[in-house]
Amino acid sequence: MRQTVTILLMALAVFSGGCQQHTLKIFTPDNDNFQYAGRTDRLSDGDVVLIGSASSVTLRFTGDSCKVSLKIGKNGSDYNYVSIAVDSVYLTKMKIASDTATWYDIPVTGKAKEHTVTVYKSTESMIGDIIFGGAEVDNLLLPPALSEKKIEFIGNSITCGVGIDWKLIPCGIGEYQDQHNSYWAYGPRVARALHTQFMLSSVSGIGIYRTWNMTSPSMPEVYGNRYLNTDSTRRWDFSRFRPDVVSICLGTNDMSEGDTIHARKPFNPEMFVSHYISFVDTIYKYYPDVQVALLNSPMLDSTKNAVLMDCLHKVADHFNEQPVAQPIRIFEFHDIQGHGCGGHPDKDDQAKMAGELVPFFKQLLNE
Repeated sequence: MRQTVTILLMALAVFSGGCQQHTLKIFTPDNDNFQYAGRTDRLSDGDVVLIGSASSVTLRFTGDSCKVSLKIGKNGSDYNYVSIAVDSVYLTKMKIASDTATWYDIPVTGKAKEHTVTVYKSTESMIGDIIFGGAEVDNLLLPPALSEKKIEFIGNSITCGVGIDWKLIPCGIGEYQDQHNSYWAYGPRVARALHTQFMLSSVSGIGIYRTWNMTSPSMPEVYGNRYLNTDSTRRWDFSRFRPDVVSICLGTNDMSEGDTIHARKPFNPEMFVSHYISFVDTIYKYYPDVQVALLNSPMLDSTKNAVLMDCLHKVADHFNEQPVAQPIRIFEFHDIQGHGCGGHPDKDDQAKMAGELVPFFKQLLNE
């Protein structure tokens, strides 16, 4: 009898030890094992701001539990969104509605001992900040190795991924940011397909020399500012991301008819070309040897597209007649119809755009 009791006690001890959970540890945003990408900023308290569309934080960890601390900044909308990928597979889009740091559980499945989670900002800079306050995991590991190849995508709402996500919240319902999802925009899709690093420098409604309904601010006016706005006291540090290719997709808003409220002059091709040349000069100032690619707009009708293409060729010719490190290349989308909100490309349209672009960018990257 005594032997039986002893065996039972030993079995219980083994069972309880096997069920004992690991104590999760909190890792603050200044930990070197967090991998940040895109336009980000570090606050005085150590937290990290996800600023631009698809800016992100990636963490690799042991175990099957993961929590991340997120909140919205006080500078934007009442709520915002992030997109979550687990082990390089898209999981979900999450609404962030509190300006107080909140811990969010990230569902992690699978039998692997290690996992990777990436939190992407679904929305663009003007919607407001997403602030990352750390993660709670078993153990934080060295981040995944990064490709040496890099692409910067400069653009407007198309590049931001506006109007993509309309199936959960239909177009015309809710707020402007409800249908944003930069994860599915053409730029991040191209980068994932080619396994390159990327950064989006994009703002809705913006153009080369005017916005969709007003005379300013234009992309050249905000590009050098960290938050892609008119606050020039906080400049972007261009040494943080040195792209091999800069892709520019602008022109839709310059050619817009406006909103019937603000006075609107007809599109001026000469002014457009002049400002575009000046902007590309700025790009070369920051990245002297970069490959520049000019993209047309999939949202223009055939008449406007012909005008835009003529302008793009004039810009390219201006530089290609000079000694530039790499000749400027032009890409034209074909047969893209916008099925998203406000005529924007939706998730499927953006996939088609990316499919057309992948061979083009692969060639530019010499892959």
